[in-house]
Amino acid sequence: MQTSCAVSSRHGRGIRLHPGPGEHAVRRADLGSQQSHAQRRPVRKGDRARCTTPSRAASNRGSSARHSSCMSNDPAERQASGRAAAGSHPDRGGSVQSRRVVIVGGGFSAACFALQLLRAATFPVAISLIEPREHLGRGLAYSAADADHRLNAPLEGHVIDPDRPGELREWVEGAGVLHSDEKCRSGGGHVFLRRRDFGAFLTDLLRREASHARPGSSMEHVRDLAVAVSRPDGAYRVVTSGGRRLEADLLVLATGNPEPSLRPPFLPEHAGHPGIIANPLEPGCLEAIPADARVLVVGSGLTALDIVSTLLRREHRAELLVVSRRGLRPRPHAPHILGAAAPKGHRPPVVFDPPVPAFLRDEPLRIRAWSKALRREMRRCSAAGLPWQDSFDALRDAVFKIWPQLPVEEKNRFLRRLRVYYDAHRFRCPPMNDAGVRRAESSGRVRFAAATLLAVHPSAPDGGIRVEMKDTRSGEPAVRHFDWVVNCTGLDPGAGWRFNPFLNALADHGWLRLDPTGIGLHVGSHCEALDAAGNPQPTLRAIGPPTAGVFGDPLGVPFISGQIRRILPDVLRTLDC
Repeated sequence: MQTSCAVSSRHGRGIRLHPGPGEHAVRRADLGSQQSHAQRRPVRKGDRARCTTPSRAASNRGSSARHSSCMSNDPAERQASGRAAAGSHPDRGGSVQSRRVVIVGGGFSAACFALQLLRAATFPVAISLIEPREHLGRGLAYSAADADHRLNAPLEGHVIDPDRPGELREWVEGAGVLHSDEKCRSGGGHVFLRRRDFGAFLTDLLRREASHARPGSSMEHVRDLAVAVSRPDGAYRVVTSGGRRLEADLLVLATGNPEPSLRPPFLPEHAGHPGIIANPLEPGCLEAIPADARVLVVGSGLTALDIVSTLLRREHRAELLVVSRRGLRPRPHAPHILGAAAPKGHRPPVVFDPPVPAFLRDEPLRIRAWSKALRREMRRCSAAGLPWQDSFDALRDAVFKIWPQLPVEEKNRFLRRLRVYYDAHRFRCPPMNDAGVRRAESSGRVRFAAATLLAVHPSAPDGGIRVEMKDTRSGEPAVRHFDWVVNCTGLDPGAGWRFNPFLNALADHGWLRLDPTGIGLHVGSHCEALDAAGNPQPTLRAIGPPTAGVFGDPLGVPFISGQIRRILPDVLRTLDC
């Protein structure tokens, strides 16, 4: 028996939404990973991809059963197949209806949740992922097409399922990625994949997992935007911009990070200026920059490193200045990652169930005390010949356990004073990119500076962009002229809430509220959204970056997949009620 995979496009009349209390009739939505794609192309009403799944045993019988084949184009046949996949099936002598799960978002968080749920559920689940992009799993980060944009950690750390830690390595070897990407290995032999290759792995993994799902289970890709929600009979009803209505026994918010946007001193109207790139993650956004253009890169984190790497590869000749307020840059990986032998006593990170580091266990719940304890431990490691990354990673991996214990005022103190330093050590640079940028810096092709932007004037007399800035260390003001300005200030954690009509609709109903830190959504210990009264709602969950205010650092592949693994038993109990 072969898997049948139907890809269909339906062009019909959309349903016009009339906003009532808590509902929004909108034409676009910022749903984290959904927004940038929606702004690039109109979403066709009802455009979707559906996979219907045979039994696991049948799927495993031969290679032909592991590959999708296109169904007939007959709409009636497609609809019948879809009903069969999402309907009931015999179980212990009875008929069990599929549990309906709607995931808003289609990036890594959404893909990882769908995959782990399909694998773990002992009952049929019908999963719908609302994501306007063509490919599931890629989101903002892994939609990158540039060959210089790489994962910032080695391949081994990118585990989707703790029970199958080697599946990425198996895919990479089977797809020939190690042969086609000659620059992927560091001096220590560790593989730093191109982000586009990791995105292709996620898309392929989801497709294969859908074809091996248990009887009655299904996965549907709804290429649209979620814009409104109600709960008429206990189940959620999600409405898309194309007019579809999806019922959900479990609603999962996997909206990821909001796309980058301009911050002061930029003005809102600057986003439309042809020489100002507000979103550097937009594919092809650098193509129009001439090699002799004066370029200012605002921000000096990993995104800036990507942008500079791309411009250097294209033989950029003119001024290339990178500024940030403190002049901090991503720290390098440990020496054994870069080529040195691993020191005696080095312990690999434990991500999925790490202990709270011993150097923090007796410390008071104050950021200052934690910071001092970490610095002491880093000095101890250095004296013992161990890299500072060992002690830092022990803290990083246990953040989800200790951050929730902090009072809100201590969390806010960290966000104001220490977050930029934490990020510089936390988000390390791919060694091949770092080496190329530092070579260019030593030859004068690129310059880094600590400076604060005071004002931006896009209509300078020479047709360029006049930028007023102040040297952070000396306080000396300066006026500089550029042809292009690229915004690499990072992600605004609050933007996904402020500009997201779907999340605001949930909040208007009283089903969702902002975390007290202002970073993301307020959730319980199992990622249940807290309603306006602070009550957990087991059938409404938020995962990944939107939970940063509660868990501190649910960012990056192993930390998101670990979070999903920890909450999955509770999710399954909720669905099995």
